[in-house]
Amino acid sequence: MTKYSNITSFLFVVLICLVFVNQVCLAGSRNGNLEYWQKEVVSVDINKDFTFTAAQELRFGRHHGNPYFHNIDLGVVYKGFADWVDIGFNFKKEYEQDNNRRFRHENRPHLNLTLKTKIWDLDYSNRPRLECRDRENKEEVWRYRNLSTVKFPVKLTKYNLQPYVAEEFFINLPEDNINQNRLSSGFAYTLTENIKGSIFYMLKKDKGASGWTDTNVIGLQFKFLF
Repeated sequence: MTKYSNITSFLFVVLICLVFVNQVCLAGSRNGNLEYWQKEVVSVDINKDFTFTAAQELRFGRHHGNPYFHNIDLGVVYKGFADWVDIGFNFKKEYEQDNNRRFRHENRPHLNLTLKTKIWDLDYSNRPRLECRDRENKEEVWRYRNLSTVKFPVKLTKYNLQPYVAEEFFINLPEDNINQNRLSSGFAYTLTENIKGSIFYMLKKDKGASGWTDTNVIGLQFKFLF
């Protein structure tokens, strides 16, 4: 079987999964506890030290399966400081439906550090992020996020499926209490040298006035490298 046949087979399986996920999200959208997130990323090496990234994300699961959330995120990553750290600055534009199904926009510049190391044979990374949320009809707020990811030294099948676990917490500054937490597990995959991504399940917990609300998320990511 050729390389392109392998990719076609993989994409066909992904398509079937997406159709299934969409139907499940339609069924669960009334209680809002099941969502599907999809993200595409394009990464272009400017030179050996700088990389330009562009990403878009769609989220489904509210309002009878129609997309309720969309963002575009543009940034530059500096990799020339050291092998164990990347420094990135991004600007994200988000649109999210409110309770009246009106899309509200948000401007969100954010600064990122990605710290990388190995613990035994495990690939470990930690990404602190500081972001400013300039929201329509709401007060501006600064938020701190911290994402930790562990990838296991196992690669399965011809698509190099590599299992991983990740945890991210959110804090609105100057408060010191966590108001959102995301725990996820999935597989990173490699279609070709230039096409990679991941498939994951996430348990998202949000703290509101009445306590914590759980959301189950199924997600798919594609990353195109140039």
